[in-house]
Amino acid sequence: MGTSANLADFIAIKADISFIKKEKEGGALYTACPMKAEPCQNRYKVTPTTDGQYHCEKCGNYYPECTRRWIFSALLEDQSSSTWVSFFNDQAETLLDGATADQVFEATNSMDGSANEVYEGFFTKAVHSEWVFRCEVKQEIVNDEPRTKTSVVGLYPVDCVQDAKDMLAALQI
Repeated sequence: MGTSANLADFIAIKADISFIKKEKEGGALYTACPMKAEPCQNRYKVTPTTDGQYHCEKCGNYYPECTRRWIFSALLEDQSSSTWVSFFNDQAETLLDGATADQVFEATNSMDGSANEVYEGFFTKAVHSEWVFRCEVKQEIVNDEPRTKTSVVGLYPVDCVQDAKDMLAALQI
């Protein structure tokens, strides 16, 4: 999968999330350009400046505030195998019950000793939950070596009642 030149493959996987790589420092979220319009659309990384502003190299502007966005990896497992996938902002918000990276940053940055527990709490419900993941699988070149990358482009929770009905119907054939 994902080995054809310039073409991605799309798959659906029913799996559990067994681990989320979510280190607080430089991990699960990043600072993004607050410009919602082209060319940035809140996606491009901004860097803090010495005067407390944020600079976006994509649009060349300086901003007093930034937008935080999710980006993290997770390990998916089913009965046959496991694979690492990447989550980006929209899919991560779905996985984390609508919690935005800005909300999590604000909730954990203003706290003292319990900030790590609160931060971990945002991810607790997602670990060991079962979903149907729609993934894009494509090959990228990293350090002159081909690497297959899987990114989640959509997800929805497993409907256990419908799953059981489907299994019963399959057994009655």
